Amino acid sequence: MDVPARAPRPHRGRIRRALPLVATVAALWVRWRILRIRRRRMSPERAAEATHRFHQYAALAIVRRAIRQQGLIIKTCQFLGSRADVLMDEYVRTLSLLHDQVPPRPWEEMRPVIERELGRPIAEAYAAFRETPIAAASLAQVYRARLHDGTDVAVKVQYPGVEQLVRWDLDAIRRLAALWSRIETAIDFRPIAAEMARNAPDEVDFIHEGHAAERIASFLADRDDVVVPRIYWDLTTRRVLTMDYLDGIKITDVEALRAAGVSTQQVADTLIDLYNTMILRHGAFHADPHPGNLFVLPPPPDAPPGAPARIGLVDFGLTKMLTDEFRRQLIVLTSAIIATRPEVIMSTMTDMGFRAREEREETYTALGEAFLGDVLRSGRAYVDQQMIAEVNQRLGKVLRANPLVDIPGDVILVARVMGLLSGLGRSLDSNTDLMEALVPYLDPDAELVR
Repeated sequence: MDVPARAPRPHRGRIRRALPLVATVAALWVRWRILRIRRRRMSPERAAEATHRFHQYAALAIVRRAIRQQGLIIKTCQFLGSRADVLMDEYVRTLSLLHDQVPPRPWEEMRPVIERELGRPIAEAYAAFRETPIAAASLAQVYRARLHDGTDVAVKVQYPGVEQLVRWDLDAIRRLAALWSRIETAIDFRPIAAEMARNAPDEVDFIHEGHAAERIASFLADRDDVVVPRIYWDLTTRRVLTMDYLDGIKITDVEALRAAGVSTQQVADTLIDLYNTMILRHGAFHADPHPGNLFVLPPPPDAPPGAPARIGLVDFGLTKMLTDEFRRQLIVLTSAIIATRPEVIMSTMTDMGFRAREEREETYTALGEAFLGDVLRSGRAYVDQQMIAEVNQRLGKVLRANPLVDIPGDVILVARVMGLLSGLGRSLDSNTDLMEALVPYLDPDAELVR
């Protein structure tokens, strides 16, 4: 697919943004329903070929709509494109274009934002500034620059008017999720839409992002296998963020990692341990680990022989701080799932805020298995499409009999991160023992995890 050299001007206005999105989803849904009927009269080979063609067409249609819409629609597609563990290859390959091939906005549109926010000409703020962006994403694009002391930095600049686009997109996503819930019962996107609404305001506030980066950096300061960029506050505002430039390899560029002598298995192990540390030990974590936000850096020159490659984290706009009570509940729940303790699973989930129509132990046990138990007991380092299909079939039967009426938003975000990490695990061909990786972080009550 050819990506435009420049981003087209996005639709503005609540209705003008919602209608094309609804039209795209509706058209794809109708085509899919028609194909499902037609496949009944096809041979298995023809049905498989027709299905492949449909999904390739659908993926391209989604990317084209995302590029036209921009805003949160691109971010949603970036998330979907990271799910190599769940989505078919047609979607992963095509939606992944949006990780690092989002068409940039022109310099003449972005320069005034920088100078207005910093209150001075660019030549005064920086010793050098490259006008061509090194990355363009859903809400901002990034430039490389140099400070007057010679430090190389990355400058993240928010697109003009993006805050209003985000508000319109949230409204469209909420309405679309509500409409979807009326015509399809397999997946309810309304809790996800609600969680997006809770997090979106922080993602367009770079002051918040800078403080979040510093907080995560403080928690990880004792580790030599992770790098968080330093924030330069004299060159940072709500819409401009200046930080250290990280010169690394994209985490899913397996060929480049191997060419650099980096063990992809070490990277996968480090990534899992890093997130166990953030979520279960500190209750504060980088919540958007898609491939565009994770880089692999070689050990520093003064590192001892055999030192691990480091993971560089960027983009802390979506960073979650859990309460200590919720963090402890998450540890107990994980321990209970591993130990197959239905009564503890149910009591902990209800304490966390899960609510089913009827309080049945088997409902919460099925949720626990779908949340974590199935992949841990499978012996695999990540879930795959077959496992997802089996889990959805089993869980769907349980939830149709006793549907959920409330899901805590923090769990949705943790589950999202787990899904992204699972997709990265597959891309890295990981064989990490997830059970072994989790045990050091779980409930110290030996009886519970025995």
